[in-house]
Amino acid sequence: MTRMHIFGVLVAVLTGCEAEIEQVDVAKEDIVPIDATEVSGSRVVAPEVALCESGRSYEGFGGADLTQDRKEADVGLERARTKPFAALQSEYIRVLGNTPELLAQSESTFGLTPARWYPKTDANAVSLYQAYRIAFQGCLTATAQPTQYAQPPTIETAKAECATWAKKFWGRTAMAPEIEACANVIGVYSTSETTMRRRWAHGCASVLTASDFLTF
Repeated sequence: MTRMHIFGVLVAVLTGCEAEIEQVDVAKEDIVPIDATEVSGSRVVAPEVALCESGRSYEGFGGADLTQDRKEADVGLERARTKPFAALQSEYIRVLGNTPELLAQSESTFGLTPARWYPKTDANAVSLYQAYRIAFQGCLTATAQPTQYAQPPTIETAKAECATWAKKFWGRTAMAPEIEACANVIGVYSTSETTMRRRWAHGCASVLTASDFLTF
């Protein structure tokens, strides 16, 4: 199986897992733990949700409130924003401990940022594929030395390593479907690779190409 085929499969798998996870999170928002509530008569009252402070108001001429027409956005609206190339430059180095050579050549793929500007970055198929190529190159370097990556992967060792990568790259514990998707990249979708460390690197790159790493 070619790298492009592997990439297409892992994107489909990770996207499916991500959609499933989002549905679970939405459902959880409607669940209030009993031990975190206050009972008032026969009603169970949920505690108040902590919100961010409202934006600062400004007063204009004649005491007019210049922010009177300002619309308050929902909390969490600005989450999952794609990281700009300026952020990714240091992120790959931070989590992998090395600098992929492709990184220096990829700024135009992710969108050139004018001086003194910080525009919103939008991901597309080209930038996502390039992100995978950069991640794979960095992961090949990261898996070159440890002897564990010279061994053929099993489902148990693949899942254990995927969980470790997710914790390091994403800053959170991966859910079971996410770990399984990564393990399948190593143990199923990359079996055509004859070098063991390349199979491990594909799994590593799949975790680095997930939205938890590529977005804020």
